[in-house]
Amino acid sequence: MYQIAIVDDNEAWCFILEARLGQHGYAVSTFTDPDAFLREAERFDLALIDFSMPPRRYQINTDGPDVICRLRQRVANPPLVILISSFFTDDILSQTSDLGLEADAYLSKSVESAGLLRQIDRLLAPKRSLAREKSQGRTDSQQRSERSSVMEMGDSLRRCG
Repeated sequence: MYQIAIVDDNEAWCFILEARLGQHGYAVSTFTDPDAFLREAERFDLALIDFSMPPRRYQINTDGPDVICRLRQRVANPPLVILISSFFTDDILSQTSDLGLEADAYLSKSVESAGLLRQIDRLLAPKRSLAREKSQGRTDSQQRSERSSVMEMGDSLRRCG
């Protein structure tokens, strides 16, 4: 099961997303405090981070681009990031690109979850493929081992008989 973090100062929005993603089989944790998220970030496969969180609520600057920057600096294996916002425009997208804080995807906040689910599926597809390959690899080696054991048993029976 994939682990998804939601980092947003709006608790109601966190609740809505958590419920929707949970219905689709994702394990979801919500964070209204970006520092709490950063302390646990390595355990997540993907993070939905709000672009605009009010800095006055926290001790330090905590808007989405800052959280992404800190995430990339502190975490050896950071999760994939979808930056979400109520007001995404070309200016905002270029601002994040200019700062070198490119997220893996950008989405507008919306009550419609199909677009979000498509983005999550698209971003997690390589991880799914890798997991499937690893699983298949173990299955293939197990099958080879079983075939080898059966052949050895057959050889032993022939020698005895």
